[in-house]
Amino acid sequence: MPNSSTDKSFSHDHVVLDDGAVAFKCSDDEEKWTWLKLHPANNIVVQMMNYWCSVETGSARGTLDPDKWSALTQCSWRTFALAPNASHATHGVALPSADETAPSFNMIFFGADGGPVYRLNGAGVVFQTRDFESWRAKAKAKAALLPDPDGFAPASPDRLGVETPIECLVSDVHDIDGAQSVEALVTKENGFAPGHPYHGGSGDHVNAGHLLDTAQQAARILSGGRMTVCAGGEAAFRHYVELGRAFRITKAAEPAPDEIALTFHQGDQLCANVTMKFASL
Repeated sequence: MPNSSTDKSFSHDHVVLDDGAVAFKCSDDEEKWTWLKLHPANNIVVQMMNYWCSVETGSARGTLDPDKWSALTQCSWRTFALAPNASHATHGVALPSADETAPSFNMIFFGADGGPVYRLNGAGVVFQTRDFESWRAKAKAKAALLPDPDGFAPASPDRLGVETPIECLVSDVHDIDGAQSVEALVTKENGFAPGHPYHGGSGDHVNAGHLLDTAQQAARILSGGRMTVCAGGEAAFRHYVELGRAFRITKAAEPAPDEIALTFHQGDQLCANVTMKFASL
């Protein structure tokens, strides 16, 4: 998506330190940032923190080019605020990048008591020469040839661990070629405001926040409700997932009793790999 700023700013009071690190404070306005109503460990919150704070601290540091298009290609996170009554981060620091020519971020977030809330890392790619909009038009046209998702039926809110039907982006479990899978569907209607209460984005494609949200919904239902509070994970984004067409999330493995590895395919295209670790509360 474009790096250009909006009239909204989640982080504020940026201070650029001598080593290039950027200290900042976080908004606590739940009306402006509705996802702050969710638990801090929710993957939606994690990815919103990833996006807004990496972009805004990059802008404060002067390393973000607002005229370039960029995409997140990988991220990892660890969440320390796991208790049911855990509070959101109030401030943080974005550490300087080792390579300013490649977009990346390394951020630590803290709560009001000074304790750690998150450690977030990520890297991306900048589209410097590609005609991005023409390239995306071709990708969307190819995705439009995939089956129409009229028959998609999401699982119920209680099975997916969400509050309302509009938040249900994942189906019940299917066994496909001996592997447990779910279908997921994100559209402009169910994946963005004003329809969805928490998600935003460019509206060009299924973004990282959607994918990590469907990952936690898939983990919950594929584990029979056992995996509920995500304590961290890592993701590699390999290909855009297009809006309006179903994509498949398959359980590749459970490396440990509290971990799950997932693959994301849309049609025959591998789009992402996500591995998550869950807390035992």
